[in-house]
Amino acid sequence: MKWIMASIMVWCITGVAICGEYIVIVHKDSPLTTASTTDLKRLYTGKMDNIGSVKVETVNLSMDNATTISFLKEVVGMEIADYKSFWLAQQIRGGGSAPIVKKTAEEMTSYIKDNTSAIGYIPKGNATDGVKVLTVN
Repeated sequence: MKWIMASIMVWCITGVAICGEYIVIVHKDSPLTTASTTDLKRLYTGKMDNIGSVKVETVNLSMDNATTISFLKEVVGMEIADYKSFWLAQQIRGGGSAPIVKKTAEEMTSYIKDNTSAIGYIPKGNATDGVKVLTVN
């Protein structure tokens, strides 16, 4: 019993350390201030293209990026391979296009600075000059 409790505690501590290792960003002039994890999941799976009345364009970091792995697992509920397969199936069925991809957090931030409807995520601690950080609830 003690072993099980210790395992659960380690799992919880590790989970807390991993959760929230990213921040969600939008253009500095975006009217958005918050996004729910449900909205983000729907956006990143192509089920919707807006939050409220604000149309957004989703942007991912590269699929080998640790922040992407964390974001997709925690928010979208998919591993990288599943996410790639999901979008391949969507494209085959004519169900839309996967979010555009930026290689680095700097490229992501720069892209969002230049595109008023873009939404993306970067690792916590990266510079956020010229973009707005959303509260995710």
